[in-house]
Amino acid sequence: MTNTKYTFEKKRIDDVQWSGVSRLSSLPSLPNDGKSPSLKIPLFYITSVSVNDYEDDIYFVNNTDQTLHFVAPFKLYRNLNEAGAKLGDTGVDNVQKVKLYANEIDSLYTDVLPNQGVRIGSYHIMYDSDEMMQWFIQVPFKDANTHYGIWRFNVVEKGGIGGNYPLLWNDFSKPSHMVSCDYSSERGEIPIEPLVYEERCWVLDSLTESLGVADAIFVLTINDVLYRYCVGWSAPYNESDIQAKDIANKLQELKPSDADAVKEVIQAVYDFWFNEGFAKNIPVEACAEILDLYKEWMANH
Repeated sequence: MTNTKYTFEKKRIDDVQWSGVSRLSSLPSLPNDGKSPSLKIPLFYITSVSVNDYEDDIYFVNNTDQTLHFVAPFKLYRNLNEAGAKLGDTGVDNVQKVKLYANEIDSLYTDVLPNQGVRIGSYHIMYDSDEMMQWFIQVPFKDANTHYGIWRFNVVEKGGIGGNYPLLWNDFSKPSHMVSCDYSSERGEIPIEPLVYEERCWVLDSLTESLGVADAIFVLTINDVLYRYCVGWSAPYNESDIQAKDIANKLQELKPSDADAVKEVIQAVYDFWFNEGFAKNIPVEACAEILDLYKEWMANH
């Protein structure tokens, strides 16, 4: 289980240097003599920093030469189901889940510099020594040889980590101790990024004023799909809500029964607002997701 004993406080430390040794290996750094194979270097790792004789803070370290747009030490979600939210539920708790897709948004870091560490948690050497500690960490990354995507790390250790703990090696291989280390670059697989959460709140509030809570959530979820799949040439999140609203209205009017029919609805809406064929590359996966949303919305009406 995730350690929840402590009130979270964000902290940063600069110029954190990888020592070449982790607690998972007794090997020292090998000499740079051209003969010995070089040890792997992590792109990202977590490390413990002593606070006092009994407490350690845990820091995520950006060991790359790039600034990370964000570091999320919590789960990010693609849609309502993953976030544990529901269509048709107008309760305060559900609306909050819909807005943020995260309960730990206050622990989000933005613009994490190279060799900078950000505090993601802490543990008590005595009280937590027998507990399973878990950290979920998600970061965006792109280098010269990879597409932009999101790395998702799941760390589980008993009694904390102690020392350095690699999350991903610089050859993009997964350290053997990691529970999971996954990368998503396909638009449909990438979660809604926390940097647009504020825009989502604006959009939902605006839609709620004109449509009511239930219909506003329905339109917002359609907008999520349009955004994730870059339908409409990757318009900013808060500029595609008009199309999402029209799509919602057309779905209710035409009652499509399959993904192909949903694609025709989306195409017609974008043709109306822009040039014909403006949204000509509409993934079938996006249409299937919107069809499922429509079916769920209908089940609640």
